[in-house]
Amino acid sequence: MATFDDFLKEVGKSLTEFAKNSWNTYKDAAVKDGRLFIEKSKADLERWLKLLASGGLNRDDFEWLIMGKKDLAELTALKQAGLTKVALDRFINGVIDIIISSAFKTVKI
Repeated sequence: MATFDDFLKEVGKSLTEFAKNSWNTYKDAAVKDGRLFIEKSKADLERWLKLLASGGLNRDDFEWLIMGKKDLAELTALKQAGLTKVALDRFINGVIDIIISSAFKTVKI
C-alpha cells in the first residue's frame, strides 16, 4: 500500500502542474493557496485515506468527505490577486479533483 507521503507527493506534483497549466498568471498564489488548503486538511486526509485503503470508506464516501472540505479553503493569495468568486470556485474545485484523483492513484482499490 502506498503511504500518505506518496499521496502528498502526488498531490504536490499535480497541484504544481495545475497551477502552471491553468493559472499561469497566478501560479505562485495558486500553489501557495493549494498547499495551505492541503495542510489545513492534512489530518482528515490522512485518516480518510487510510480508511479508503482498508475498505472502511468506499469511493463515493471518500469523495463526499473531500467535497465537504471546500469551506476550509481561504484562498488568501488568490483573493489578493483580485480573482472573482467564480474563478476562486473553479480553482478550489480543481484542487478537490486533484486530491481525489491523487488518492485513487496512490491507493489501489
